[in-house]
Amino acid sequence: MQGKTQRVRIGIGGWEHDVLDQALYSAPGLDATEKLREYARSFDAVEVRPTFWDDALGPDDARGWVQAVRENPAFLFSVKLHNALTHRRAFPPETIRRMRGLLQTLASSDRLGAVLAQFPYAFTNTSANRFHVVRIAELFRGFPLHVEFRHQSWNTPSLLHFLREAGVSPVSADVPRVRQLMPFTTGILGETAYLRLHGRNERGWLSTDMDARYDYLYNARELQELRRRIEAVNPSCRTILVLFNTTTGAKAVANGFQLASIVREVKAVMVPRVSLQRFPFLAQIAGPDSGREGLFETSPFRAVV
Repeated sequence: MQGKTQRVRIGIGGWEHDVLDQALYSAPGLDATEKLREYARSFDAVEVRPTFWDDALGPDDARGWVQAVRENPAFLFSVKLHNALTHRRAFPPETIRRMRGLLQTLASSDRLGAVLAQFPYAFTNTSANRFHVVRIAELFRGFPLHVEFRHQSWNTPSLLHFLREAGVSPVSADVPRVRQLMPFTTGILGETAYLRLHGRNERGWLSTDMDARYDYLYNARELQELRRRIEAVNPSCRTILVLFNTTTGAKAVANGFQLASIVREVKAVMVPRVSLQRFPFLAQIAGPDSGREGLFETSPFRAVV
């Protein structure tokens, strides 16, 4: 069994955001591969977002991602299923074929942490929708599939039984306390726990502005609460994925470094110079080499466990 901190993989939802040019990367204008290479020197997990809307991605893309993160042996990808499956409730054969090939490539390199099926708020707990979940589970049997429900109707005592029977695991999503939103799920199935942190911006969540929805910086008290949730995960669970989706203003970057410091036995973390410039309060947790000129070029590092 790994040490309690070694199984935690902290990251954010996507590495390609332009806002990260001023909050994480050594220079603006890097291509997606260069960004991923630098990203993997700071974090141990990432949520792959392009697969949600781009059905042309496949094994070749996955091989490029694996190559980009080769310096970090602990790095894991969580791959988001295409919206045709989760939002349009369709099953395009070619999209499924490419997705399975992409996932197999990551899995064969021991880089696949999870497959994410994130359903919209309108996807309520009906017999037809439960059958749809089962169909998706059958199509991706053999991969670590995790489902995230948004509607409160899924919050029933039988949920874990249903998911166990389908062969999938739940996502524990931290969301604002808005009526009818699915609350944080404490039940875990399988070897991987998946905590997806959307922030607690109640006003933003009720707006139509997606940037406003994910505009949130967890404070010190809330980060300690998240630490307790991580520590409460059953020790039999081998991996805990913790993905911040609060990417507006790159706030996920700051919270990622902060949570890494909290869950580590050694509190100091390596923080890139650009991150310190964007979030000066990170100096409180920055290790002695943080912010050093040319840090990315001279030596790889990992900020999380």
